[in-house]
Amino acid sequence: MLLSSLILLTLLQVQAQKMTIENVHKVQLRNSDAIKEATEVKGYYFFYVSDKIDKKTNEYTLQITDNNLKKLKEVKFQDSKHVYVLESSFNGTDLIFLLYNDEERTFDYQVYGADGKKKHSYMRQLTKKEERFLENTYLAMDDEEQAFKGLFPIEGKGFISNTPSREDKDYTFQVDFFSTEKKKTWSYTPVEGGKKFTGDYLGTSNGVVYIEVLRYSGTFDQKPDSYILGLALETGKKLFEKSTDSKFRFYPSSMAMLNSGKSYLFGEYFDTDGNIMKDKSKGFAFWGIDETGKVTSEKYVSWDVDMGKYLDVNSKGKIDDFGYMFLHSMMQTADGKIYAVGEGYKKVASALGIAGKVLSGGRSNASTTKVKVTDMIMLTFDSDFNIKAAKIYEKNSNNVILPGGWDFVSVALLGKMIKYYFGEFDYAYTQVNKDATSFTVCYSDYVRGKDYKGGTFNSITYNEGKITTDKINTKSDATRTAILPGRQGQVLILDYYRKDKRLEVHFEKLN
Repeated sequence: MLLSSLILLTLLQVQAQKMTIENVHKVQLRNSDAIKEATEVKGYYFFYVSDKIDKKTNEYTLQITDNNLKKLKEVKFQDSKHVYVLESSFNGTDLIFLLYNDEERTFDYQVYGADGKKKHSYMRQLTKKEERFLENTYLAMDDEEQAFKGLFPIEGKGFISNTPSREDKDYTFQVDFFSTEKKKTWSYTPVEGGKKFTGDYLGTSNGVVYIEVLRYSGTFDQKPDSYILGLALETGKKLFEKSTDSKFRFYPSSMAMLNSGKSYLFGEYFDTDGNIMKDKSKGFAFWGIDETGKVTSEKYVSWDVDMGKYLDVNSKGKIDDFGYMFLHSMMQTADGKIYAVGEGYKKVASALGIAGKVLSGGRSNASTTKVKVTDMIMLTFDSDFNIKAAKIYEKNSNNVILPGGWDFVSVALLGKMIKYYFGEFDYAYTQVNKDATSFTVCYSDYVRGKDYKGGTFNSITYNEGKITTDKINTKSDATRTAILPGRQGQVLILDYYRKDKRLEVHFEKLN
């Protein structure tokens, strides 16, 4: 009897390792993701168009499963065919979906509990001027899997939305907070007399939302002021505004909680009179910052003196054959070491763009340069951000075609656009275990070998001081493929077959 029960249990677990969803009329695989509690995967959600009711109406389905793909909840609703799902996110307790109605010019932020029950809905009406501006930025996607990342989870509290905006003569941005605890929201938009602003969400810590703001005096300003804006999470009130000019001019790109939960900003730094649109950075900076905006520590790691000990790198930040470095994530292991994961990119000549210029007599708007995304890199620091090791992991390069007029955009700004606008980096995610003794960095690649030609999904795993690598082949007849985190050591593969209107989901093991 016991043996029979064990066999039955094993069969049920095997069966639950894969799932097929039929009648998927349209899906953006980026709107399916893992449901996590801290770093542990507890389940998954899948959001898609499940039917076309009539010429004006679509049926949408939200399906929630446990971490073995057993269906827990299915929610269906109908809405206009003019509604598009732009983004989704999960904050540990709740889901949010951003729906855009291009007929009524509205953003609708819908919040669901992990049980599939709808909790709140927040509507934002766009002006015609805002919509025109957004169509050239946030909504300017020619690939349904591209996404300008603008929705960020605040664990157990709600979500931060950061989108470009337009107010009178000002090109600016709007920060919104949507609570999941109760129906509560606030908005913040900087507007100061005809100036141009860009805002980049860095993170939230101790009740403070940190935003990096670039403030331009005019359209052709190539030395924008950079400062950190601190907003109260509960109210949206501005708490502080801190310039990032110090020993050098610092342009932070992200934020991490390190050294027993302290907040650190990290990104590239320039000379104080540096031209961000033309000059190359001098290296990476790490700033400790508290909830009042006080900078508690500064550390600068130069390309030539510091990283040059471990990599073939010059003072302009260019590593031979690798290009420039974009840092994706940072994490700290139980032994106190800090690991930074980055990816290479560099500008190269675009034969297509140059030919267009020649054939049109210089009248073509095509860019004469393109971006080549290169290899992965892992940097190791001690707890004081002294670099201790660096290793490049080779992968296949891919190209990003730039729009006209982007030839003179700085390399530093270009990295952010590849990440958040084009979505063309191969990095996928980093997964850390509970006690921080192990982590896995995952990224995609494309192999052109004798035995196999097609996509691969790759991992770099750290486990108690030892680093190993692995890859799985992902080539299939699917129209599109995406990969989500699973339990430590496995991934979930999503294959969408457009002709059959079918989504196949299954687990694969990593080493």
